[in-house]
Amino acid sequence: MAALAAHPVSTGFERTGGYLPIAAYGLIGDCRSAALVGADGSIDWLCLPRFDDPSLFGRILDARRGGFWQICPVDEYRVEQRYRDRNNILETIFSTASGTVVLTDFMPVDDETIELHARPHREPRVVRIAECLFGTVTMRHQFKPAPEYASVRTRFHASGFRLHANTADLHVCLQSSVPLTRATERWRMRAGDEIAVALRSDRRGTCVNAHREWSVEHARDLTRITQEFWWRWIDRCNYQGPYQRPVVRSALALKLMTYAPTGAMVAAPTTSLPEELGGERNWDYRFTWLRDASFTLYAFFQVGMVEEANAFFSWLMRIGLGRRGTDVANLYTLDGVPHADELELEQLSGYRDSAPVRIGNGAINQLQLDIYGELLDSAYLFARFGGGISRSLWDELRAVVDLAIDRWELPDASIWEVRGHDSHYTYSKMMCWVAVDRGLRIARRFGLAHDAARWRKARRDIHRAVTQRGYSTGLRSFTQVLDSENLDASLLRMTQVRFLRDSDPRLLSTIEAISDHLGDGVLVHRYDLANTEDGLEGGEGGFLLCSFWLADALAHVGRLEDAQRWLEKLLALASPLGLYAEEADNRTGEFLGNFPQAFTHMALIGAAVNIERARHRTLGVRGLRGARTGGAAAPPRRSRSGRRPVAPWPRSRPA
Repeated sequence: MAALAAHPVSTGFERTGGYLPIAAYGLIGDCRSAALVGADGSIDWLCLPRFDDPSLFGRILDARRGGFWQICPVDEYRVEQRYRDRNNILETIFSTASGTVVLTDFMPVDDETIELHARPHREPRVVRIAECLFGTVTMRHQFKPAPEYASVRTRFHASGFRLHANTADLHVCLQSSVPLTRATERWRMRAGDEIAVALRSDRRGTCVNAHREWSVEHARDLTRITQEFWWRWIDRCNYQGPYQRPVVRSALALKLMTYAPTGAMVAAPTTSLPEELGGERNWDYRFTWLRDASFTLYAFFQVGMVEEANAFFSWLMRIGLGRRGTDVANLYTLDGVPHADELELEQLSGYRDSAPVRIGNGAINQLQLDIYGELLDSAYLFARFGGGISRSLWDELRAVVDLAIDRWELPDASIWEVRGHDSHYTYSKMMCWVAVDRGLRIARRFGLAHDAARWRKARRDIHRAVTQRGYSTGLRSFTQVLDSENLDASLLRMTQVRFLRDSDPRLLSTIEAISDHLGDGVLVHRYDLANTEDGLEGGEGGFLLCSFWLADALAHVGRLEDAQRWLEKLLALASPLGLYAEEADNRTGEFLGNFPQAFTHMALIGAAVNIERARHRTLGVRGLRGARTGGAAAPPRRSRSGRRPVAPWPRSRPA
C-alpha cells in the first residue's frame, strides 16, 4: 500500500460548561482498552484494565466529578491534532506566542503481548511525551483521576518521580521523567526539552515502580515498537480505491475496538454519550453484539484483513454459541458471558447533563431475530475467504439456523433494540431468510449434515412472507413491520444480503422512499419517531450507519455517481481526525451518541469498497472453492506484486 502522508488539522474546539464537542476527541488504545484524548490535551475517558472496567478518567460524563489527565500550555495557544502516518499514535501540537510543543499520546502495544488478557501489570498502559520544538513554553500538567466511575475518593501520594494510590481494585501509579510533587505541576520547557510520563495499573497494594526505571529514552523505545506494530498491521489492508485515507483510518479505529486476547469486539469504547442532548437515549456499548461484530468482520473482509475473523470465530466456539439449541444471546461480555445487568450511575451527571449514565445493557434480554442472519452471513463470508468450517463449528451454526426457522414468525425487538412492544419487523424476517440461505450454501458446499428439505421450505416461506406482506404498494417500499405503512432504513441492507436482484423495481423504489422520507440533508434517520413506538421519550440525530448504507445501496443498484456524491458528503462530516460517532445532529452536524462507533466505520468501509467494486468489478472475495472443511485454510497464493489475488463477487440468486 502506498504511504499516506500525515494530515495536520487545525482545531478550534473550546469547552462549553466544561465539555468538549464529541468530535474534539482522538482515540488511542492497545486492543484491550482505549482512551479519549481531547484537542486540549485532556484524557477525559479511560477504563482500566480493560474496556468494560470502571472508569479512571470520566470527565466526558461529568465535567466536575468525572476526573481527567491534562497536559497543555499555561498561556493561550492554537492547536492542531493528527495521527501519525497509518498509525494510532496521536500527536497534539500546541503553538503559543513564545513557542511550540508537541504532545504524543499512545497506549503501548506489540506482537508479543497483545493477546495477553488485560489484567493489572507493571508495564505502562498510557504513555505521554511532551517535546518543545521551538522557543519556550510553560506547560501545565494536571493528574486528577476519579476511580470507579467517580464513586470513591482516592488520595494520590507524591514520591519522587511518581504519584500513586490504591483504588478499589487497582494500584494506580504515574511515573515521570521529572519529579512529581503534586497533582498539578508546571513545566517550563525550552527548545529540545522532553518530558515523558507513564500510567501503570497493578494489583491493589502492589507498587514496585519506585525501583523501576523510567525515562524519555524508554518512552521513545515504546513509541517505536508501537508505531511499527500499527504499520505492520495496516499494511495488510488491500484497498486500492480513491478513499484510502478514510478507509485506512476506519480500519485502524475498528482494530482499536477489538479485544485481542479473546477476539471479541466492542460496539464502541464508551458508555452513555447521548443520542440527544439532555435526552434519555444513553447506552453502554462496551460489549460484543453478535450483530455489530459480524458487520465489523465484514468490513475487515472487504479490505483483505482476515486474521480477525479467525480470532472471532475461535471466541464464538469458546462461548458455546447455539450449543444447546435453545438460545443465542444478543450481546456478551469480552469474556463471552451473556450477562450485562443495566444500572444507572447517579453520581455522574452525564455528557452536558444528559442523564442517566448507564452501565450494562438491558437489550441482552430482548429477542432480536436478525442476529441469526448476521452471524450466518459472517460465517459464509469467512468460508469464502478460506476460513475453515469445522464439524464442531458447524454444530453451532446449524443450531442457529434451526433457531431462525423455529422463531422467524415471532415478533421481536430487531436491529434497533426498541424498548416498546415487540413487532413483526420486516428486517428481522429478512435476516432469518439470510440465516437459512447461508446455512444451505455452507452445508451444500462442504457436505455437512442438515435437514435440506426443511431448510429449503423455510427459505421459500420466509421470502414469500417478506415480499408479500413486507412491501407496501402505496409507499412503493418495503416497510418497517409486516402489513404496515412505516419505513425503516434497515431495509437498505437488502442490497447487501442479495435478497432480491439489484434490478428489482421494488428494491429501487425502496431506496428512493427511504431517501425521500427518512433522509434529512445527507443524514438518514433509522425510522420515523412519530410513527414508531420505541418505548423512549425524546428524539435522536441522523444515524450515520444508515447514511453510509444509502451510499452503499446506491452503488449496488448502479447509481454510481449518486453513491459517490453521497459518500463524499458524509466524509466531510468526519471529525478532524477522521472519526465518527453513532449519530449527528441534523441542524448542526454535531456528533451524538457513543464515539467512535464501530457500526459507522464499518459502513464507511463497505460503501467505499462497493462503490469501487461496482465501478471496476475488480474487488471482491474468493469463492467457496478455496475453502476447506476442518482447520484453517491455506493462505491464498500471492501475485508477484505481493498482493492477494481477488476475484469479482459472484452474484447470488433469490430463493
